[in-house]
Amino acid sequence: MSNEDVEMFYEQAMSYLGQGESKKAIEFFNKALKIDEMYLPAWNDKGVAYMELKKYVQALDCFQRVGYLDPGISMPLYNKGYVLLMLERYDEAVETFRIFLEAYPFRDDFYRYALFLKAQGHYHLRQYDDAKELLEKAIRKDKTFKEPRDLLIKILKETNETP
Repeated sequence: MSNEDVEMFYEQAMSYLGQGESKKAIEFFNKALKIDEMYLPAWNDKGVAYMELKKYVQALDCFQRVGYLDPGISMPLYNKGYVLLMLERYDEAVETFRIFLEAYPFRDDFYRYALFLKAQGHYHLRQYDDAKELLEKAIRKDKTFKEPRDLLIKILKETNETP
């Protein structure tokens, strides 16, 4: 088996993932990883497939594997933070998003959404001031971003502040 085989299995897996067939995608990610266990895109996207199946512990394992193999890649950090939120491991999610936001070089939709997700972690930890600061920053970057606006209003109501 060769690198071409790894990429062929990976492409097949991505095709299945794109069609919503996450279980089949995982089978092909595993075939690619059996040939090259260091193939980082397969680990990351296998984690995405597990996320779609709501198998968050398995997804977290995949994203952590990418982090061990190459800590400089930022998107698996984003995915890891999201999964930690789903697992209600809020302290870890907040820290993971902190690292992501510091390392991520772009100020795009992923950056804005990471601000929101980090704020969600703070909200669940009842760290309302930290959450409000992040939400306001996300809203400044995109005034039409509904989710942070809704969470900010919820926090203001819960803390008896004027929305």
